[in-house]
Order: sequence, then structure tokens, then C-alpha cells
Amino acid sequence: METGFSVLRPQLCALLCLALLGGVPSSRLALSQNLPIDFDGLKALGEKPAGEIGNTNLLSLAQIDDAVRGGSKDGLSVDFSHVRKLLDGGDIDPATIHGKVYYGPYPFESSEVRFAYQRFRGSVNITGGKATLRVGTLFISKYNSERWTDRGRLAIRVRLFSARAEADRDLGTYETLVAFKEQGGLFLRVPSFAEGPFVNLVHSGVTGSAVISFVTQDIQRARVIVTSAGGSTREFPSERAALRHEVTVTGLSADEPSTYRVVFGEVSTRDFPLLGAPAKGVHGVRFGYFGDTRGGVGGGLSSFMGVNRDTLERISHIAYTEGARFLLVGGDLVNGYTGSREDFDAQLWAWKYSLTSFWNERPIYAAMGNHETLLRQFGDVKVDRFPYGTDSAEAVFADTFVHPRNGPVPSDSRRPQYDENVYSFQYGCVRAIAFNNNYWVSYDSETYGGAPEGYLLPDQLDWIIRALDDAEADPTVKYVVLFAQEPIFPNGGHVADSMWHDGDNRVRAQVFRDGKVLPENDGMLVVRNRLVRAVSEHRKVAAVLSSDEHAYHRLLVGPQVPLGDIDRDDRNKNGKIDLVAGEECSPLPSLRFRTWYIVGGGGGAPYYAEEETPWNLHWRARPAPPGASSGFYYSSQENIIIFDAKETTISMRVLNPRGELIDRITDLMAVKAGG
Repeated sequence: METGFSVLRPQLCALLCLALLGGVPSSRLALSQNLPIDFDGLKALGEKPAGEIGNTNLLSLAQIDDAVRGGSKDGLSVDFSHVRKLLDGGDIDPATIHGKVYYGPYPFESSEVRFAYQRFRGSVNITGGKATLRVGTLFISKYNSERWTDRGRLAIRVRLFSARAEADRDLGTYETLVAFKEQGGLFLRVPSFAEGPFVNLVHSGVTGSAVISFVTQDIQRARVIVTSAGGSTREFPSERAALRHEVTVTGLSADEPSTYRVVFGEVSTRDFPLLGAPAKGVHGVRFGYFGDTRGGVGGGLSSFMGVNRDTLERISHIAYTEGARFLLVGGDLVNGYTGSREDFDAQLWAWKYSLTSFWNERPIYAAMGNHETLLRQFGDVKVDRFPYGTDSAEAVFADTFVHPRNGPVPSDSRRPQYDENVYSFQYGCVRAIAFNNNYWVSYDSETYGGAPEGYLLPDQLDWIIRALDDAEADPTVKYVVLFAQEPIFPNGGHVADSMWHDGDNRVRAQVFRDGKVLPENDGMLVVRNRLVRAVSEHRKVAAVLSSDEHAYHRLLVGPQVPLGDIDRDDRNKNGKIDLVAGEECSPLPSLRFRTWYIVGGGGGAPYYAEEETPWNLHWRARPAPPGASSGFYYSSQENIIIFDAKETTISMRVLNPRGELIDRITDLMAVKAGG
């Protein structure tokens, strides 16, 4: 049976067919002549196999999902006999696979719990790559929490090892979801959802609508059934039989929740509440922000398939119970840094799976982080994976998420698209602008081309400024928040990169053109300061949000804060503001409106402590600005930030995963008074 995890994308199928017929397109043969990086130079270094670049997961989603089979009177079988190759390219004898499998109802106590969670009830050892799940025990009255009769749905977790003479190899921990039924004395696996359903694109640009996305485990024609608060029911079918579905539903109210469920064949989800977005300009908007949810330290669920699932579930539950209508996420969702698309897909699936309970009802909007990186490696040089249209991190990000498609068009058509990784949307009185300062990443841009971490090419920076201008001129926009991954002003853990790179303005993107690698006109500090000046010209900007540093910190930026100006501060004219050598950062006196720059990177990645920077030292001996305890604050705790946009104020509270208050600002706009 074909599954949602193993399906090939149409363009890859087409290439495979052409290759089998001996007809590889000439455009692919001439790839080196149509790239904005020096492919020939890279190729001379020798390319490393994709599976050896760095894998978090050694088994693919398809291998895990295909291991669970039905057709037995004893229960469902787990059989890894089909697994003979790992994602790192290595061979494996499936008879050496052993470990443990856990299983239980999903969602647990589904009739009374809205924020769904799993609870395991059974476990069995895996020996010789095989095990049997005696799911019939879950129908026994003392274990039947869901009141199943002849069918159910399970969360299944496997902890896998491979036996070796010297020491067993840890193959990882994985999960999958399986639906089954009892028929004729046999337990049969039946089609279900591989992913979702998720609520997307609820915003005030198109009020009363949402896009429901989900993946089915085999090709299906599905329906989304919406029931209004008054009891009327409407059906919205998927366009065609498929694995991946995006169904637009309309007629939603922003005040009285409808419910929706997804149905195909004999399968149906439970009913989920669904609200439409308010009209533009409506206040009373609550939303959440966090970032850096990739794997943490400590094992178990803190490093589950590339995600700190423990922390991610905790903070998303806080956002849910606090009534946040949507989430913004500032990147570094997963470990990434892999050359394997299957590994990358598994990590992103784990991230979405961990957020399912929030996403079933309310939308999530994500930015790309430096860890959302799918690579090709030549020698020791790592670059964004190409062909860019299908294999780049940007292309996979667009495949993974359902985001607005209103970002810029690349000025060089050879580069990756900005589609769905740079975008904006409005929810009531709030305009959110997502930008990507990890675009077209390269780890030797100076030699071979590409962009360093934190860099914004002119086409994107110009788009951001136009988006700010549009929001400033729109009377329905009361507050603007920008969000991306790399901090504009780092304070702990990433002072040597992000948008500062230790003050080195020589850091910049490079483009391969006419046989040469040519630098962009502006270096990192000039680009950063152009962004900061643009933000300062727009009074409605409440905050610029980022992550990357695994902590929480906020910095108030105004015309007296020493930020660094390369023209004034680079006294020895070597292209760098060298603080170690005694050079100092000067303020940018032309900044008009003071603005909060906030890092909320406490989503579960290993913590960072505070480091000294010119801008945080500036606030140590100065009085607090209006509405805050100081102009700078730092905490290494994991965190989520909750924003409340009201008629005359927008406030924020910073909470740790146990709900304790870390920090608070009662009005982010109070600092605008007097310029």
C-alpha cells in the first residue's frame, strides 16, 4: 500500500522516468552553467553522499509506518524485515533490530479532552526485528478508556537498536499513528491520517475562511464537514483523490465557533472548533511567539526525532489554554543540517506532530531558521541543496507549510524562491511580517557564492520596507510585529554570527556570474543598519522578534544606544568594528521611533547564557523606559511569549514551560512617545 510517507513528488517521478528512458533533460546536464554559485569549483572538491552529511534519523517515516501491519488474529504485527538500508547509506540486517514498542489510544480520553495527548497502555519487546501488538487487550473493559467496539486508533512508539559484536547501535526513537479494526476474527490495519488535520491561513485578508490541510496514508478523496453554531452543515470536498490535501472552507464566524471534521471512507476525525478571523482593525487579539524547538539535551522526548517535544508540547499547551488565536514561530524548528530529504521530512513531521493539538484548531506561522537547512556538501563546504526549485531548504519549507504567498520575487531567477518563507498577514489590528535571514545559505559564500547566516539580499530588504510602508499607511493596522530567526542584536550564544558577526562588515552574500564570484555591494552591518533605520521610521512597529539564541532577551533600541556604524567606527579601515582591538560602537542618531528587539529562543534547544555587548552594557546604568523594568533583560529559561493587542496598548508576558512569569511589558508602544 502506498503511504503518505513514501510517495514521490511528481517532479521527481518525472525525472526518474526520464532517467530510466535515457532522457535526462539537457537543462539538468547544463546545471553548472545556470547556478548562482560556482558549481564547477565545488565539484572539484568532491561531493559527499547525502546520507553522510549528518542525519538525526536513521530510518525514514515510510520505513516506520510500513513496519506496522495487520491481518493477524493475535493483533497487529511490527515487522522490520523490509529495512535493509539506513538513511546514512549503511546496510543493515533486519534480524539484528531489537528494542521496545509502546502503544496506546490516540487521542487519549478523546470524548473529554480538547488538547489531545497520547497515553501508552501496552509494551512489547522487539526481537529479530519483529513483535506483536496485542491490541485486543484494549477492548477489555478495564482498559477500554475510549469505549471502542470493533475499531480504534493508536499512537505507536518504537525504540530501536541494532545488535553488533562490539556494541549495539542506537537507531533512534520514532512514532507513527495507526488505525485498525477487528473483522472476522482478524485485526486489520485500515487507512487513516499520516498528518493533521491542521488549520491554516486564518487571517483578516480573507475573513470567514480557512485552509484545512492533512495527509492521508493512501490516496483518498476526502471531505471537510463544517457545522455552524446554528447547526447547519456544509461539505467541502478535496479537489481530487490524493495523499496531500488542502481544502478551503468558507462561511466561518469570528465570534461563534463552527466545528469541522475530516471524513474519508470509514474514517472520520472528531469535531474540532473553528473560528474565522476578525475583520481588519478589530482589537482584542492574543497570539504567541517562540522559537528554537530543535532537539535539546537529556535524551527521551527532549531530543525526539530532531525536536524537543517535551518543551514544545508544554509551551504550545500554555498558548492554547491562554487563548492564543495563532502562533508565530521564529525558526530552528528541528535539528536539520542534513543532506537527506527523508531525514529532513521525518524531523519536520515530528515538529508538526508535536504541535497537532494546537494546530487542529488554530493556525501556526513559521519562519526559516539556520537549522532548517537541507545541504549538499563538497569537501568541507556546505551549501543550500540544489536544484533549488525542488531540493532547496526553501522548496521543502514551502512543501511543508501552508503560508501566505505574497512575498518578494528573487531578483535573480537562478536563486531559490521566497514563496512561503517570506510573507505577511493581518489578524484584526495586528500585521505580522515574516522575513528570512537564513535564505540561500552557504558556509563559504566568499569563495563559492551564497549567503551567510543573517544576511538579507536587496530584493527581500526592499520588500520588507514596502511591507512596513503599507502597514503604516493602512488605518486598520494598529500594531506591526516582524519575525525571523537570526537576532538583529545578539546577546548570548550567537554574537559571532547572526546579524552582527562580531562587527565584520566584510561578511556578505556573493553571486557567481560570468565565471566570477562577485560580492554584494553592502556588507552585514550596512544591511543590518538599513533594516534598523527602516523599522525606526515606522511608529506602528511594536517589536522585532527573533530566536536563534536559546534564551529570552529584550533590548530597547533608540538613537542613544551604541549599535555600530562601520563608516564611523572602523578606525583602522579593515572592514570590521573590532571591539577587542579597542574600537567602539557609536549610536545611530537618525533613529526616529524607539523599538523593542526581542529574542524568544527558549523552545527547548540547549540554553545559552548572557554575553556582554555594547548595546546591553548601555542599559546597565540607565533608568527604565516606560512600562518595563529596564531597557534590557536576559533569561536563559525556556519560554513562550504571549502578546495582547488591545485598543490602545499591546502588552507581552514571557512565561516558562510551567507557566511562571519571567518578564512583562505592559505596553510595547509606550516607548514611542517623544520619538
